[in-house]
Amino acid sequence: MAAVGIIEDDIYTGYDDYPSIYSTKDLDQDELFQEAVKTSYAKRSIQTAKIPGSAMRLGTSSGFNRAGTTVSLRPNTGGLRPMTAVRGAGYTSNRQMFDPLNMSSNVRGPAPPLESNKENTPEEKIKISERKIMELIENSIEAACSNNMHVALERAREASSRERALIRLQEQAGLSDTHNVDLTFAVLFNLTTQYTNNEMYTEAIATYQAITRNRMFSNSGRLKVNMGNIYVKMGQLPQAIKMYRMAFDQAPIAHKDLRIKIMHNIGMLFVQMGRLEEAANSFEWVMREQAEFTAGLHAVLCHFALSHRDKMKRSFLELLEVQLNIDQEEKYSTSADDIDSNILHEVLKNDDLSKFEKGLKLEGEKTILCAAKLIAPVIEDTVSAGFAWCVDAIKSSAYGNVAADLEINKAMVYLHNKETQLAIDTLKNFQNSETKANSAASTMLSFIYYLQGDYEQAEKCAETARNADSYNAAAYVNLAACAMKKNELDIAKEFLLCALDTDASHIQALYNLGLVYKKQNMYEEALECFWKLRNIVRYDPQTLYQIGQIYHLINDTEQAAEWYNQLLGIIPSDPGVLQKLGEMYDSLGDKQQAYQFYSDSYRFFPANYEVIDWLGSYFISMQVAEKAMLYFEKAVELAPDEPRWRLLVAACLRRTGQFHKALSEYQDIHKRFPDNIECLKFLVRLCSDMGLKETQLYATELKKAEKAKELKERQGSGRPGTTGSRKSNSDNSSRAGSGMSVLSDHRSSPIPGKKDNQGSNSGGVIRSTRTFKGDNSAELNFNGQTSITYTDPIGPLPTRPMTAAGKRDDDFGEEELGPDLLPE
Repeated sequence: MAAVGIIEDDIYTGYDDYPSIYSTKDLDQDELFQEAVKTSYAKRSIQTAKIPGSAMRLGTSSGFNRAGTTVSLRPNTGGLRPMTAVRGAGYTSNRQMFDPLNMSSNVRGPAPPLESNKENTPEEKIKISERKIMELIENSIEAACSNNMHVALERAREASSRERALIRLQEQAGLSDTHNVDLTFAVLFNLTTQYTNNEMYTEAIATYQAITRNRMFSNSGRLKVNMGNIYVKMGQLPQAIKMYRMAFDQAPIAHKDLRIKIMHNIGMLFVQMGRLEEAANSFEWVMREQAEFTAGLHAVLCHFALSHRDKMKRSFLELLEVQLNIDQEEKYSTSADDIDSNILHEVLKNDDLSKFEKGLKLEGEKTILCAAKLIAPVIEDTVSAGFAWCVDAIKSSAYGNVAADLEINKAMVYLHNKETQLAIDTLKNFQNSETKANSAASTMLSFIYYLQGDYEQAEKCAETARNADSYNAAAYVNLAACAMKKNELDIAKEFLLCALDTDASHIQALYNLGLVYKKQNMYEEALECFWKLRNIVRYDPQTLYQIGQIYHLINDTEQAAEWYNQLLGIIPSDPGVLQKLGEMYDSLGDKQQAYQFYSDSYRFFPANYEVIDWLGSYFISMQVAEKAMLYFEKAVELAPDEPRWRLLVAACLRRTGQFHKALSEYQDIHKRFPDNIECLKFLVRLCSDMGLKETQLYATELKKAEKAKELKERQGSGRPGTTGSRKSNSDNSSRAGSGMSVLSDHRSSPIPGKKDNQGSNSGGVIRSTRTFKGDNSAELNFNGQTSITYTDPIGPLPTRPMTAAGKRDDDFGEEELGPDLLPE
């Protein structure tokens, strides 16, 4: 047993008393130690050593052998873990967090959050790509709903491109089995839809073919219906029928509605191609599968076009067998005892379901009535027999209330065929009934009697129609028309207001009320009525004309011209409107624009004497008598028995210096009209100027004609007259060299059904006289015994200045030419 040694006071004693193998001097050459330092304490910040104390002593005392006193407890083996001098064994107050990767060597602070997995695996790439493709499809659909078809197509193309890239990525990753077939179908279907919306039909067909040929897509045969629709838009009807038939064959029998729609489309295409037999067979198949009004009516039309009487009757009977399954009356029947139930029924009558049922019933009745009106005149030898067969068939069906309407339509057919008495007899059969049919028939009778001029009977029938149905607006309109004929405008206004109370948008009532207000000079109220009518019927020519005429009556020429121009935009060839505009521009002093409208009016209606007169007078005022003579010659062709136009032609010949031709024309006029004083005056003047021997002869005849005229006026008036009276056409004195005047009286407007209401609402016109001055001419008043005169609401044109050539004729003044004044 060894002796116990003396304990030294040096606190660092024994720290380096290790065997040579563990000496710190050899640690730089120790590979194991250096590897441990690199892996665990590499680049660790150097800690400042603290002043050792008792704690350090306790922590290190077991790590050394006290020399000469004790034996080391550590086994002396070669597997001991090497110790380092960087840090002492045991615990210290300077605690450090666990950081084996040395991530906090540069930055001190709280631990960073956990980062997501950055492993970009093929599966994640595929999911991200699928999400982007679906977003593109949704964006494409939203753009299409916003009617932005170009953007929708761009998004659809981008989605298709990304989908192909996705397929390549799956093939490279060996994940082809995980391919999303529904996503591919959605991409292709959206792409072909956008192609169709952008009218790129060839690309759409190619995409549809790619879908239908891929067996991975189930139920792709339905898309052949879409392909058929595209072929229809392209005009390739045989190819469209082929697609429809393929879709029909591939559609399951359980999808009955789809098969019916496809067959109906096939029938419609056969109709467009003129293959009516096949079309009729298609519609009959639809009627056998599920009877409906549209297919039944189309079948009737096909047989009507083929003139198959028996098949028309059979198809019409099949049409009558279509069931609506609507019990409108029983469902909403009311009871006098239960007030709450009645209120509920009244509410239900106006709900959406009730409106839908009423619409179905109205559509069915309208279809049956249309088919009956179509086939009734042709299914039997006579029209009456055909209508009788249709009426009997309808009465025995569930649509018996349509029979009365068909009877009224029968009367309409008679009217169309100008068999008025048969129509009246047919309508009189409803007089004993108290239904709305009686009101409709009485309204028709009132209309017929009104057209025939029997206003008393028309008023009675209209009164009967009103009594049968107090809400019949047409009856009030007919009563107002009869009152207007009797000039009872206030009563007519009351009837029309009642009609508008019943139906505020009744067109005839609004139009007639505007006419009543216009006749009463209530122009503001009339304008209000016609404005309302224009809002209902935007481009009605009669309404536009009335608005323009009212503005003309209130002297708003600018507005009137604007509305007449709008009317010409609808009917550019209306000669009456063109004449109106010509008159308005003439009154404004714009002769050039007035000439343009008068010329257009003459071009569309060359038989209007007013227009001919204005155009001739215009060219005379422009000193172009050659062109004026062309218009007057046209008037001579239209009215060869009217001396006025011949006199105007002769006057034009004189103005152009063709005196011999003028003399021949005057002589011809004298032969046909020997009592025409104006012609004799010009003959005397011309013969005198030309030194002819016939001067005295014509002067004698002129005196005789004037005396005969004077005697006739004395006998007619009972008081003496004068030869210079301006009241007669023959007593207008001639004044050589002063010009030519055209006196015009009233003629009706060339527009059928339209009167010139200038000055009054009853058709009054303003009469005026045009006077044109010229050289080598006498002043004539061509207002003969049967003269056709010129109506001009504007007034006389400014006269052309007198020339020196005409002054020599003023010597004659108002004197008559006697033998002493004539040359030898």
